[in-house]
Amino acid sequence: MARKKKILLHIGPNPSQATQTHDSLTAEAPLLETIGYAVARTTADELDAAAHEMLRSHKAVGLKRKDVEGSWASLCRSIAKAKTDAVISQPRFCTADDAQIALIVDALAGLDVHVVATPEEGEELDDLVARWSKHLKPGRTHIAPLSADAAAVDLAEELVGIALCLQQRQLDAKITKLKQRRKLVRQRLALREAS
Repeated sequence: MARKKKILLHIGPNPSQATQTHDSLTAEAPLLETIGYAVARTTADELDAAAHEMLRSHKAVGLKRKDVEGSWASLCRSIAKAKTDAVISQPRFCTADDAQIALIVDALAGLDVHVVATPEEGEELDDLVARWSKHLKPGRTHIAPLSADAAAVDLAEELVGIALCLQQRQLDAKITKLKQRRKLVRQRLALREAS
């Protein structure tokens, strides 16, 4: 069975200095590419439309439902079609309620979804983490605190650290399985030689 593609979904909340994080992450793409991740190809307008659709905030900015309908699903399909693991940032998703989180995550079906929250140092996120954790497998919600003057490179470095931890976890699981298989093969060889 093929490995599911991973997606690191950065949901904010952002320190005050970090704005337009997805566009800023694009400038840090080479750093993320060193570990096999690509910044999802999308524009700020597409991400805004997706946020308005998922958070149902389109009316507040003078848009109609049809103006944003399908924005998030379209973006998720393009991520699923990509050949590499992906990173996407929509800091407004930190305000999503339970029902909205379910819709956001459902559109990412078929992907190994990891959510990254980036609070300012000292900011409490228990409620945010609990809301998102209900919709994800255990160990898929990550906290990466950033300082108030954090830049896109700081976020990219945090994402690289999380991705490397995920890769290590995956390799450790493979090693454990291989050790178990090797032990079984040795036992069978010993039985065969004894008979």
